[in-house]
Amino acid sequence: MSERRGGARRRAIAVAAVAAAAVLALAGCGGSGGQQEMSQQRTGPFMEVSASAMPAPPYEFSTTRGEPWAFGDVARDRLTLLYFGYTSCPDVCPTTMADVNAALQRIGGTAEDFDVVMVSTDPRRDTDEQLRGWLDSFNPRFTGVRGPIDEVVAAAEAYGIPVEAPKESEGDYLVTHGGRLAVLNGDGAAVGFFDEGTSAKAMSEELPGLAEKWL
Repeated sequence: MSERRGGARRRAIAVAAVAAAAVLALAGCGGSGGQQEMSQQRTGPFMEVSASAMPAPPYEFSTTRGEPWAFGDVARDRLTLLYFGYTSCPDVCPTTMADVNAALQRIGGTAEDFDVVMVSTDPRRDTDEQLRGWLDSFNPRFTGVRGPIDEVVAAAEAYGIPVEAPKESEGDYLVTHGGRLAVLNGDGAAVGFFDEGTSAKAMSEELPGLAEKWL
């Protein structure tokens, strides 16, 4: 089957625009009337948000090695770079993983302060073996995670990252991936996002400061 993602991708971009607008709208909300205040600050390709605004969603998945994994159980002493993607993606997903790996190489010893997790948006085809082998081609330390697709979609949305469940249409298999790379603190809350397409150099310039602030 072909990997034509145009329609689904356009829908994802449209939803992403709505989500971004919602983030900016929440940033301007006051703390009264039961509304949750969320600060938002942009430094280059990185957008920082209040950790209280996007807490860890309550889903438990499993790693490619069969170990339980939950958003709220990430390492307390490290930050987690979280991406929603799939292994048969022809361009954005492999580019993102390559850029993340290159960024970590650029920051040397500070790289030990970060974990990298990719949650599959195509868990039916991304078997444990397939996902593990694909990630190993970038960095064996990267963690691959799989879960029921409906819960994967809900978890991504909880972080303001729109994805859709794979769909078959007229012989085509349509899959989406997230557009942003989330940075999670030790509680699994999203404290910020790197824009899609952020270069390894630009990412490496932000990562040490994030580690200093949140660890």
